[in-house]
Parts: sequence; C-alpha cells; structure tokens
Amino acid sequence: MFAYLVTLAYGDVDVPTLAQVVFLSDREGEDASSVATSLLQNAEAQAPQMPRFDWTTLKVHGSQTLSQADLGRLVAAAAKGQVGVGRVSPLRLR
Repeated sequence: MFAYLVTLAYGDVDVPTLAQVVFLSDREGEDASSVATSLLQNAEAQAPQMPRFDWTTLKVHGSQTLSQADLGRLVAAAAKGQVGVGRVSPLRLR
C-alpha cells in the first residue's frame, strides 16, 4: 500500500478553500492527474477498497476538521468533479 498527502481545493473559484487528506493506493508514483481521476471514481470508497481517500484525516486550513454534514457535502462534490487536486506528496508508512 502507498500513501499520499493530497491538497484539495474547493468552494469559491477565486479564493478556494484548501484542505489536505491522505490518499491510499495500491500503485506507486501517483500524481495529481491520477489522483484527480481516483477522486472522481472513488471519492466514496471505504476500507478495504483501494484506492480510497481516508476522509478521517481531512484537515482544512491546516488543523480544522469538518462536521459530518460538511464532510458529506465535500465528498459528494468530489464525486461530481467539483473539487480540485493540487499537490500530491508521497508519505512513508511505518
């Protein structure tokens, strides 16, 4: 399993809200394009499905979490292509 820290952008196009979430994949070398495709196809995937986003790790503005209702809206928007993918950084799992 490979883990990536993904920066997401959503909301206002001119001043988007930035958030970070862990993306889990069975592929090495994921990039913004492949993660964006996975976001569309697998936004609602849950363990043990792969690839998937671990929405419990989502942080907005660095340290804030979303309510369950807001998180649900974000995941639904991601599945519709309304959330952008910025940086994708590999993480080391211990």
